Amino acid sequence: MSRWLRMWALPALVTLAGCGKDDDGGDPTPPSKALEGTWRTEGHGYSVRFEKDTVTFYEVTEVSCLPSISGTLEDGVLPGIGLTFKADGDRMLIQSAGTVHIAATRAPLPEVCSRTLPPDDPVSNFEVFWHTFAEQYALFDLYGVDWKARYAQFRPRVPAATTDDALFALLSEMLVPLPDAHTYLVAGERTFEPKPRPAWAEHYLEELTTYVDTHYRGGPGVTVVGGGRLAWKSLNERVGYIYIGGMAGFPGEMSDEGTEMAAAGRAIDEALEALGDKEALIVDVRFNLGGYDAVSLAIASRFTEAKQLAFTKKARAGAGFTPPREHHFSPAGPRQYTRPVYLLTSQVTVSAAEIFTMAMSALPHITVLGERTNGAHSDALSRTLPNGWKVSLSHEVYTAPDGQVYERIGLPPDVELDMDVPSLVAGTDRILQEALQRAMTGG
Repeated sequence: MSRWLRMWALPALVTLAGCGKDDDGGDPTPPSKALEGTWRTEGHGYSVRFEKDTVTFYEVTEVSCLPSISGTLEDGVLPGIGLTFKADGDRMLIQSAGTVHIAATRAPLPEVCSRTLPPDDPVSNFEVFWHTFAEQYALFDLYGVDWKARYAQFRPRVPAATTDDALFALLSEMLVPLPDAHTYLVAGERTFEPKPRPAWAEHYLEELTTYVDTHYRGGPGVTVVGGGRLAWKSLNERVGYIYIGGMAGFPGEMSDEGTEMAAAGRAIDEALEALGDKEALIVDVRFNLGGYDAVSLAIASRFTEAKQLAFTKKARAGAGFTPPREHHFSPAGPRQYTRPVYLLTSQVTVSAAEIFTMAMSALPHITVLGERTNGAHSDALSRTLPNGWKVSLSHEVYTAPDGQVYERIGLPPDVELDMDVPSLVAGTDRILQEALQRAMTGG
């Protein structure tokens, strides 16, 4: 993880993500002997083996098969991750309490799983790296990248004697034309991220961290809940302010989706209990680096009176994609706030924070102010190379309720305003001032 992300205290989250439809029909058999054997997921690149109560995921490409997640089921649930498995004949569904929804069919382990790759062989690591992107990355067309041409260009530069330093540099160079925030390479303490950070986030990192800590999630009149992820205060008799600093960590530590959703629900319910009678609210996700989509929808559900489409997504599957799956959010919690809400965004509103923005933007009483969001919507698919290096990539395409794909370009605000960070760290928050002015005048 980069120093930039560490400073904002939100670990990168890797989730298994969904495909299909909201309602699949029928009631699949709960986990039992019906699960025993081996399955292949539709998209996502996993083989899954069940032996009694033990489940093991394998990360599979055309040239590799590496063990990944493994654990013992407890009442049909994989602890710590919160995945459930339901079988119906030769079909299986992998789900979570939130947005994970993966279909699988019975299939033996691929023949490649009978082979062992030498972990320190640079050629093997290059091949697994290239095939991982070739088979799972969803955004080549968006970035105009010919991945086969990248193979032809870079493979001759990887002889058997290639050092780790040279291999890391070469793989990093291959990622340069894929600048999305969910794509990166990690080798021990080294990380390469092709997505450039906003200049203001880089130059004012320390000052911003201090300002956020003392003005938004701390300071006079501020109440902090949800493991520090959510804070609120009254700006005046008519307007309240809610800061949401992440879409994970609400229980006080990283947890599974179900636990996170419940804790986030309690946090936003506390805020709305305190501020729910205000004429308008300002909700600030300008410094939110994401987390779980399911947490985003749990919070958004406190701002709608009816079921609402949040987004549609599909995952890479072979040469194409899985069937698109719609994700909705519905009213939840003891009260829903449907008076005017002014949602603040920036270039570092990223990932699940963008999904929150996408969902909220579909509601008629929401006005978005600030900068375009980061433009990284796909879940981050994590893979491990034979040598233990980690790679993350975007393997899905999200479509907003308006039918548009905002990956790479980010979600546009209704009122575009620059962050003006020099003024912000000097004590003048121009975006917040504009939002407050509109809240007071009904603009």
